[in-house]
Amino acid sequence: MTSSRRNAFTLFEVILVLIILVVIAAIAFPTLDSMIYSRRLLQSSERLQNELLEARVEAMRTGQVQVFRATINGNTYSIGPWLSGNEDSDASAGATVMNAGGLVKTDRMAGGTVGMSSGQLGGDEKQLAGDVQFFGIETLVDARNALELQKNGDAPPIGGVGTAVQGGISSPLLIYPDGSSTTAQIILADSRGRRMALQLRGVTGKSTSIRLSAVDASSIPSVAPGPAVQGGF
Repeated sequence: MTSSRRNAFTLFEVILVLIILVVIAAIAFPTLDSMIYSRRLLQSSERLQNELLEARVEAMRTGQVQVFRATINGNTYSIGPWLSGNEDSDASAGATVMNAGGLVKTDRMAGGTVGMSSGQLGGDEKQLAGDVQFFGIETLVDARNALELQKNGDAPPIGGVGTAVQGGISSPLLIYPDGSSTTAQIILADSRGRRMALQLRGVTGKSTSIRLSAVDASSIPSVAPGPAVQGGF
């Protein structure tokens, strides 16, 4: 009789422990899930910031302007050479130029001159992680930016501030060989309304990452596929 009571009590304890574990899991899972999504947003911001820094170094190394473009409310973007038609005369070894066969990269030749390498290049489209998207991009177009846009056949934005509609391509964000860039703010958001911003200061070309207040998740549209994003061509 005593043994039967002890077994029944032990079974009750097991059930109680299982119930407690289920309750703890129900409380902890949303927190863990939220941390994972938040981490994706942070990683996307850090990765983009590093890639913009690499583009700045590339512009200074090759003497060729680099360009960033992205799909608004989409997750695709590109960072590559800005092809304005002056690459042959302006850029040094390592720059990308366009010839009859497509895009090729220059190289240092014998005697110190710069010539064409045999390698042919294509577009370089990238993607943000998971459900992270470009929620908004604003570029402040000054006289220098406007001149570059006109040389490439693009019309400078009205009012000097470049924006884009949902699914459209953002105005070109240019990074110059002297280390400066277009003054811009790039806002990333996830499907839960969390947001982060990358702010580029035009004078130095350096970026700062800041966390913005969250918005209602219902205001975040589904990720737009958008057109293919390529560099400055």
